[in-house]
Amino acid sequence: MKATVTLFFLTIIFTITLCQENNFKKPDYTEIEKIISDKDSEYYYPEIFVRYKNSDTTLSLQDYRILYYGYLFNESYSAYGQSDYTNSLNLILRQDNLDHNDFKNIIRFEEHILDEFPFNLRDLNTLAYSYFQLGDTLAAFQTDYKLNMLIETILSTGDGKKEKTAWHVISVGDEYDLLGALGFQFGSSQSLTKKGCDYLEVTENDYGIKGFYFDVNMLFQSQKKLFK
Repeated sequence: MKATVTLFFLTIIFTITLCQENNFKKPDYTEIEKIISDKDSEYYYPEIFVRYKNSDTTLSLQDYRILYYGYLFNESYSAYGQSDYTNSLNLILRQDNLDHNDFKNIIRFEEHILDEFPFNLRDLNTLAYSYFQLGDTLAAFQTDYKLNMLIETILSTGDGKKEKTAWHVISVGDEYDLLGALGFQFGSSQSLTKKGCDYLEVTENDYGIKGFYFDVNMLFQSQKKLFK
Protein backbone atom coordinates (compact mmCIF):
# COMPACT_ATOMS: atom_id res chain seq x y z
CA MET A 1 0.00 0.00 0.00
CA LYS A 2 2.74 2.40 0.89
CA ALA A 3 4.40 2.11 -2.54
CA THR A 4 1.04 2.76 -4.24
CA VAL A 5 0.52 5.92 -2.22
CA THR A 6 4.02 7.14 -2.95
CA LEU A 7 3.83 6.85 -6.73
CA PHE A 8 0.15 7.32 -7.54
CA PHE A 9 0.21 10.97 -8.53
CA LEU A 10 3.74 11.39 -9.83
CA THR A 11 3.27 12.04 -13.54
CA ILE A 12 6.54 13.67 -14.64
CA ILE A 13 8.13 11.76 -17.54
CA PHE A 14 11.92 11.60 -17.46
CA THR A 15 12.35 11.81 -21.22
CA ILE A 16 10.93 15.34 -21.14
CA THR A 17 13.88 16.51 -19.07
CA LEU A 18 16.34 15.24 -21.66
CA CYS A 19 15.07 17.85 -24.13
CA GLN A 20 15.16 20.89 -21.85
CA GLU A 21 18.86 21.55 -21.35
CA ASN A 22 18.65 25.04 -22.83
CA ASN A 23 15.93 25.92 -20.34
CA PHE A 24 17.84 25.01 -17.18
CA LYS A 25 18.18 27.87 -14.72
CA LYS A 26 20.02 27.66 -11.41
CA PRO A 27 18.36 29.49 -8.52
CA ASP A 28 19.77 32.95 -7.88
CA TYR A 29 19.69 32.68 -4.10
CA THR A 30 20.95 36.22 -3.50
CA GLU A 31 18.18 37.66 -5.66
CA ILE A 32 15.56 35.36 -4.15
CA GLU A 33 16.47 36.39 -0.61
CA LYS A 34 16.26 40.02 -1.66
CA ILE A 35 12.86 39.98 -3.35
CA ILE A 36 11.09 37.82 -0.77
CA SER A 37 12.06 40.37 1.90
CA ASP A 38 10.78 43.36 -0.10
CA LYS A 39 7.24 44.27 0.99
CA ASP A 40 6.67 46.01 -2.33
CA SER A 41 7.66 42.95 -4.34
CA GLU A 42 5.09 40.61 -5.88
CA TYR A 43 7.20 37.86 -4.36
CA TYR A 44 7.09 39.17 -0.78
CA TYR A 45 7.23 35.83 0.98
CA PRO A 46 4.44 36.12 3.58
CA GLU A 47 1.99 37.03 0.83
CA ILE A 48 2.99 34.53 -1.84
CA PHE A 49 3.21 31.80 0.80
CA VAL A 50 -0.42 32.47 1.80
CA ARG A 51 -1.39 31.94 -1.83
CA TYR A 52 0.45 28.62 -1.78
CA LYS A 53 -1.22 27.53 1.47
CA ASN A 54 -4.61 28.46 0.02
CA SER A 55 -3.93 26.18 -3.00
CA ASP A 56 -3.85 28.97 -5.56
CA THR A 57 -3.53 27.12 -8.87
CA THR A 58 -2.68 30.34 -10.75
CA LEU A 59 0.81 30.28 -9.22
CA SER A 60 3.36 29.89 -12.01
CA LEU A 61 6.61 27.97 -12.24
CA GLN A 62 8.49 31.18 -11.43
CA ASP A 63 6.29 31.63 -8.35
CA TYR A 64 7.09 28.09 -7.27
CA ARG A 65 10.82 28.64 -7.75
CA ILE A 66 10.55 31.60 -5.38
CA LEU A 67 8.42 29.66 -2.91
CA TYR A 68 10.54 26.51 -2.83
CA TYR A 69 14.02 28.05 -2.77
CA GLY A 70 12.88 31.06 -0.79
CA TYR A 71 11.87 28.77 2.04
CA LEU A 72 15.57 28.30 2.76
CA PHE A 73 15.53 31.80 4.28
CA ASN A 74 12.45 31.19 6.41
CA GLU A 75 13.10 30.82 10.14
CA SER A 76 10.83 27.77 10.13
CA TYR A 77 13.01 25.95 7.61
CA SER A 78 14.64 22.71 8.71
CA ALA A 79 16.38 20.32 6.34
CA TYR A 80 16.40 17.33 8.69
CA GLY A 81 13.47 17.82 11.02
CA GLN A 82 10.65 15.34 11.46
CA SER A 83 7.11 15.99 12.60
CA ASP A 84 5.73 14.45 15.77
CA TYR A 85 2.86 13.16 13.62
CA THR A 86 5.06 11.11 11.27
CA ASN A 87 5.13 7.97 13.42
CA SER A 88 1.35 7.98 13.80
CA LEU A 89 0.97 8.41 10.05
CA ASN A 90 3.36 5.56 9.28
CA LEU A 91 1.44 3.19 11.55
CA ILE A 92 -1.60 3.68 9.35
CA LEU A 93 0.30 3.43 6.07
CA ARG A 94 1.83 0.10 7.09
CA GLN A 95 -1.60 -1.53 7.14
CA ASP A 96 -2.47 -3.90 4.32
CA ASN A 97 -5.89 -2.33 3.77
CA LEU A 98 -7.10 1.19 4.41
CA ASP A 99 -10.72 2.17 4.99
CA HIS A 100 -12.63 5.48 5.02
CA ASN A 101 -11.61 6.38 8.58
CA ASP A 102 -7.98 5.55 7.86
CA PHE A 103 -7.91 8.02 4.99
CA LYS A 104 -9.58 10.66 7.15
CA ASN A 105 -6.86 10.19 9.76
CA ILE A 106 -4.14 10.26 7.10
CA ILE A 107 -5.46 13.61 5.91
CA ARG A 108 -5.54 14.93 9.46
CA PHE A 109 -1.94 13.87 10.14
CA GLU A 110 -0.68 15.07 6.77
CA GLU A 111 -2.21 18.51 7.25
CA HIS A 112 -0.30 18.82 10.52
CA ILE A 113 2.93 17.59 8.93
CA LEU A 114 2.62 19.95 5.97
CA ASP A 115 2.07 22.87 8.33
CA GLU A 116 5.62 22.17 9.52
CA PHE A 117 7.12 21.01 6.19
CA PRO A 118 4.97 22.64 3.49
CA PHE A 119 7.00 21.47 0.48
CA ASN A 120 7.51 17.81 1.37
CA LEU A 121 6.89 15.89 -1.85
CA ARG A 122 6.03 12.58 -0.27
CA ASP A 123 3.51 14.03 2.16
CA LEU A 124 1.85 16.09 -0.56
CA ASN A 125 1.52 12.94 -2.63
CA THR A 126 0.00 10.95 0.21
CA LEU A 127 -2.42 13.77 0.98
CA ALA A 128 -3.54 14.03 -2.66
CA TYR A 129 -4.05 10.27 -2.84
CA SER A 130 -6.10 10.27 0.36
CA TYR A 131 -8.35 13.08 -0.86
CA PHE A 132 -8.89 11.11 -4.07
CA GLN A 133 -9.83 7.98 -2.13
CA LEU A 134 -12.47 9.94 -0.20
CA GLY A 135 -13.92 11.46 -3.36
CA ASP A 136 -12.75 15.02 -2.72
CA THR A 137 -11.59 15.60 -6.27
CA LEU A 138 -11.08 19.36 -5.88
CA ALA A 139 -8.73 18.99 -2.90
CA ALA A 140 -6.97 16.12 -4.68
CA PHE A 141 -6.43 18.26 -7.79
CA GLN A 142 -5.20 21.26 -5.79
CA THR A 143 -2.73 19.16 -3.82
CA ASP A 144 -1.57 17.30 -6.92
CA TYR A 145 -0.99 20.65 -8.62
CA LYS A 146 1.34 21.66 -5.79
CA LEU A 147 3.19 18.38 -6.02
CA ASN A 148 3.75 18.45 -9.75
CA MET A 149 4.72 22.13 -9.76
CA LEU A 150 7.34 21.46 -7.09
CA ILE A 151 8.74 18.56 -9.10
CA GLU A 152 8.83 20.78 -12.18
CA THR A 153 10.56 23.46 -10.09
CA ILE A 154 13.42 21.12 -9.18
CA LEU A 155 13.69 19.80 -12.73
CA SER A 156 13.96 23.37 -14.05
CA THR A 157 17.37 23.75 -12.37
CA GLY A 158 19.25 21.06 -14.31
CA ASP A 159 19.23 17.51 -15.59
CA GLY A 160 21.07 15.94 -12.66
CA LYS A 161 23.60 14.21 -14.93
CA LYS A 162 26.61 16.32 -13.91
CA GLU A 163 27.62 18.45 -10.95
CA LYS A 164 27.39 21.49 -13.21
CA THR A 165 23.76 20.69 -13.96
CA ALA A 166 22.81 19.17 -10.60
CA TRP A 167 19.25 19.49 -9.38
CA HIS A 168 18.90 22.00 -6.54
CA VAL A 169 16.92 20.75 -3.55
CA ILE A 170 16.15 22.07 -0.07
CA SER A 171 15.67 18.64 1.48
CA VAL A 172 17.57 15.37 1.24
CA GLY A 173 14.23 13.57 1.21
CA ASP A 174 13.34 15.36 -2.02
CA GLU A 175 16.29 13.66 -3.71
CA TYR A 176 14.86 10.19 -3.17
CA ASP A 177 11.29 11.24 -3.91
CA LEU A 178 12.35 12.83 -7.18
CA LEU A 179 14.07 9.61 -8.25
CA GLY A 180 10.81 7.77 -7.63
CA ALA A 181 8.85 10.41 -9.54
CA LEU A 182 11.09 9.87 -12.55
CA GLY A 183 10.79 6.10 -12.39
CA PHE A 184 14.25 5.35 -10.98
CA GLN A 185 15.19 3.29 -7.95
CA PHE A 186 17.94 4.25 -5.54
CA GLY A 187 20.91 1.94 -5.95
CA SER A 188 22.01 1.91 -2.27
CA SER A 189 25.09 4.15 -2.71
CA GLN A 190 25.11 7.85 -1.80
CA SER A 191 28.15 10.15 -1.60
CA LEU A 192 28.91 13.84 -1.13
CA THR A 193 31.20 15.45 -3.68
CA LYS A 194 33.79 18.12 -2.98
CA LYS A 195 31.60 20.64 -4.80
CA GLY A 196 28.70 20.13 -2.40
CA CYS A 197 26.58 17.74 -4.41
CA ASP A 198 24.89 14.56 -3.28
CA TYR A 199 25.44 11.79 -5.79
CA LEU A 200 22.85 9.02 -5.72
CA GLU A 201 23.44 5.86 -7.69
CA VAL A 202 20.41 4.29 -9.33
CA THR A 203 19.67 0.71 -10.29
CA GLU A 204 19.95 -0.52 -13.88
CA ASN A 205 17.59 1.34 -16.19
CA ASP A 206 16.67 1.75 -19.87
CA TYR A 207 18.61 5.03 -20.11
CA GLY A 208 21.94 3.58 -19.01
CA ILE A 209 22.19 6.23 -16.31
CA LYS A 210 24.37 5.34 -13.31
CA GLY A 211 23.28 8.11 -10.96
CA PHE A 212 22.21 11.72 -10.42
CA TYR A 213 23.66 14.82 -8.75
CA PHE A 214 21.78 17.05 -6.31
CA ASP A 215 23.17 20.43 -5.28
CA VAL A 216 22.87 20.73 -1.49
CA ASN A 217 25.23 23.65 -0.87
CA MET A 218 22.48 25.99 0.32
CA LEU A 219 21.00 23.26 2.47
CA PHE A 220 24.28 22.95 4.37
CA GLN A 221 24.75 26.72 4.58
CA SER A 222 21.30 27.11 6.12
CA GLN A 223 22.05 24.45 8.70
CA LYS A 224 25.35 26.13 9.62
CA LYS A 225 23.51 29.42 10.19
CA LEU A 226 21.01 27.60 12.38
CA PHE A 227 23.70 26.12 14.61
CA LYS A 228 25.46 29.48 14.88
